[in-house]
Amino acid sequence: MQLTASTDIGLRAVMRLAAADQAGDRVTIKAIAHQVGASERTVSTVVARLVEIGVIATTRGRGGGLVLTDTARSTTLGTLIRHLEQRPEVVDCAGPPSCPMIAGCRLRHVLAQAAEAFYRELDRFTVADLVAGSAGQLLPLRARTSHRAPADAEEP
Repeated sequence: MQLTASTDIGLRAVMRLAAADQAGDRVTIKAIAHQVGASERTVSTVVARLVEIGVIATTRGRGGGLVLTDTARSTTLGTLIRHLEQRPEVVDCAGPPSCPMIAGCRLRHVLAQAAEAFYRELDRFTVADLVAGSAGQLLPLRARTSHRAPADAEEP
């Protein structure tokens, strides 16, 4: 099963924010966009969805940024991905165009069971699990170094 680019960005944003909580850092949409290689507009759309589902809170103005909500760390990855994907089924047999084999086909049911097994496995892990140990320490460090010019870059 392949996740959408929006879900990928959403998961990376949540991981970065979870690590920032541990480090006491402030994270902005611009910083996340830079880190994940996406436009600020795309990240803004994903962040808006994360705010809508109650995972992220935003603060505007000087000193503002993004933070995880109190319940975000205990949110399971399965729950988070279900909300971000917003796809009820792996395949859309009803169309358009609708599948001519829909009446006697078992594929839809088998794929639905496989998708549920995928989410059930992801439900074993929380957002906090993603940044436990050294992973949580490396994410903020990587973010800081990715904003700097390489040491061998020429000065203007």
